[in-house]
Order: sequence, then structure tokens, then C-alpha cells
Amino acid sequence: MKSSNNFKHPIAYQTAFIVGAVFPILGFIAEFLVSSKGVEMPTFPVNLYILLGIILVLVFIHIFLSKYSTYKWLISVPVSISAISYTSFLVLIMALLPQNDVATNAITGKLGLNHIANNWAMLSSSTFLLLVLGLVILNRLASFTFKNLVFILNHLGLWITIAAASLGSGDLQRLTMTVTENSEPEWRALNGNQQVELPVAVQLIDFDIEEFNPEIALLDNATGEVIIDAQNRAQMIELGHRYSFKLYNIVVEKYFESAMRFGKKYVVFYDKGAAPAAKIQVYDKNDSLIASDWISSESYMLSPQILELNSKHSLGLLKPSPKEYSSKIKLFAQDGTIEEAKIVVNKPYSFKGWKIYQLAYDKKMGKWSETSNLEFVRDPWLTFVYIGIFMVLIGAVILFWIGKKSKQ
Repeated sequence: MKSSNNFKHPIAYQTAFIVGAVFPILGFIAEFLVSSKGVEMPTFPVNLYILLGIILVLVFIHIFLSKYSTYKWLISVPVSISAISYTSFLVLIMALLPQNDVATNAITGKLGLNHIANNWAMLSSSTFLLLVLGLVILNRLASFTFKNLVFILNHLGLWITIAAASLGSGDLQRLTMTVTENSEPEWRALNGNQQVELPVAVQLIDFDIEEFNPEIALLDNATGEVIIDAQNRAQMIELGHRYSFKLYNIVVEKYFESAMRFGKKYVVFYDKGAAPAAKIQVYDKNDSLIASDWISSESYMLSPQILELNSKHSLGLLKPSPKEYSSKIKLFAQDGTIEEAKIVVNKPYSFKGWKIYQLAYDKKMGKWSETSNLEFVRDPWLTFVYIGIFMVLIGAVILFWIGKKSKQ
């Protein structure tokens, strides 16, 4: 077959984008035909066999078909840009639309836009990108020089990242576990609604919440809602502070972060059911005393104590917001390994190939919660994703260094 140079013509970009569009379009059609069920991604070792198969196909095409014009078209710049653009567009959709089992509208549901990661369109577009990118890399490797090093690092790193992230998604596990203080070690976790047994167990030693001080707020007596505007915003309470609302000035005379009501007053009380409480003095704008009494937040045992100022307004303490919550746990593995760890929000702990995250707690109980919700994440392909990203970064650094040296 005679080689063609049509891919060098500006119209080649139009052709490349038209051909490239076929892959996501076919993917969305497939998604529609399977009732938006998505792709069931393969797990190990099937995904490894698929990866090896893709590499063998790429090597075969490069060795035996590299003289044909179709091959030269596939490794051209317009095709590469087309393949990257459509895959990036799908990633952008994944970032912009909620990715869950509930579709926001009919189109989102039918096209599977609420699960792009395992959408047929993403599978077809990623496969086309891996094909094009792989052939480009092999073509450069065939005539390797030091000048090609940056190109190969960037493109091979990108190829590894996409391949590992796509084929490894079937092995990604996200499980949730609820553990309770003073209970036996828990081996069972939930994968959605399905209960599975983990190779590690967790025993909750202690769950702890560090809270911000509650906010003092002006309430509407008719609705019970917080009045929020420029002159009446809720403010964090502090002992001795003076607060100004539109019609009132408030002075905090006493403040207890944990208290219980006894008779007409509150006393410090560090036990289950306690809540923050403050004794306040309320003045009008002429500094005439209107009221002086206690207010408190609510807890699972106590109703909030509010101070009624008149027929329109009252003052109260809102429920404290958590500053940080954590679980002190003991971990058990099947090989007999035992470790103690503290799991803090956004600070996962690694144990036997699992990353353990602090997920939630019993919000009804608040700071007195005796249960903790943990998330177990296992992604054996993540290391290869990091390797690919690292290669891209190294290539970028070398490119910057070469560019700077050339400029000098």
C-alpha cells in the first residue's frame, strides 16, 4: 500500500476529531443499550492478561504494520490530540457531574453520565487513547536518542497512568465498617449493601471529638429559625466577650464547655449528655439591662435552653461544630499482627495493604458517640499510577532544564 501524507494537511485535524468522536459515541450507544449499567471492570488476574494483550497487540502492529499509511496516521499529532481531547472531556464530565447511583435527570441516567469511570464511552475512548499513545511511544523507542528521553518519559508515564487507573479500577475496594466502644473485634464490613469479611479486624478503644465553641445566635420566635443578616450573624461564644446585634448587646458572664442544669443554674459536668452552657447579660442599645440568664446547646439528653427577650426575639446557643474527630483502635491481622492506631479525619492509617479512613460517627449522640464509622480502601494498582505520574513529572523537570540551558 502506498503511503499517504494526508495526515500532514490541516484538514487532518477535522478528520482526526471526526474519527475520534466515533469511540465515545459508540460507547454512549452501548451504555444506552445496556440500560446504563456500565462496564463491569475485570479483576486480577484477568485485568493483567488484558494489559499484556494490549502490549502484544501494540508490538505486533508496530513490527508488522508500521509501513502502512494507517499506522502513520495513527501516530500523527492530530490523532493524538483528538484521542486526548475526548478522554479529557469525559474526565471533565466526571468532575462536574455527581458520580453516584442516582441520576439527576433522564439524559444523565440513559447515557450513564453519573458513572463515567465505568461508562462504555470512557472504556472505548481510553482504549483508543492507549492504542494511539502506545504506538507513538514504540515509534520513538525504535529510533531512541537522548533527545527523545523527555518525550518517552512524558508519554510512557501518561500511558502507564491511564492503563493502571483503568484496568486497576476493578480491584479497587471501598468498604465501610461500624465499630463500637468496648465491643469484640469486628471483621465484617459492607460493600454497598453486601456484607463481606475482611482479612483484618478492628476493635474501637475510644472515639473522641474536639469541638469548636458553639455560636450565640438571635432567634425568630415565630419560626424558631436563626436570624441571619449583616447585623445579626451568629458568632462563636467566648468568656468575657461582648457581642453586638442590631438591637442588643450581649456580655458573656460565664461559659462552661460541658455542663448540666441543676435547678436554675448550670454546673460543670463532664459526663454523657452534657452540653455547652453560658450565662449572659443582654442590654439594649442604651445599655439598659434587658435580661440575664443561662442559655445552652442541645445534646442527645438535653433540649436547648433559650432566653426569650420579647415577643419577637430570643437568644440561644447553636449545636457545636466538630473541629476534629478521631478513633483510637486496635488492629488485628490473620497472621497474628496486632497494632494500635489513631485514625483522624483526612489522615488515613495503612495496615496490611489497606488504608483506613475516619469516615463518620453517630451524629445524634454527638461528642458522646460510642460508635465510629471507618472506611477501608485497597487499590493494588495505585503504585503504578504514582509511577506513571512520577515519570511525567521527571520528564517535565528535564524539559524545563533543557529549555533553560538552551536559553542561556
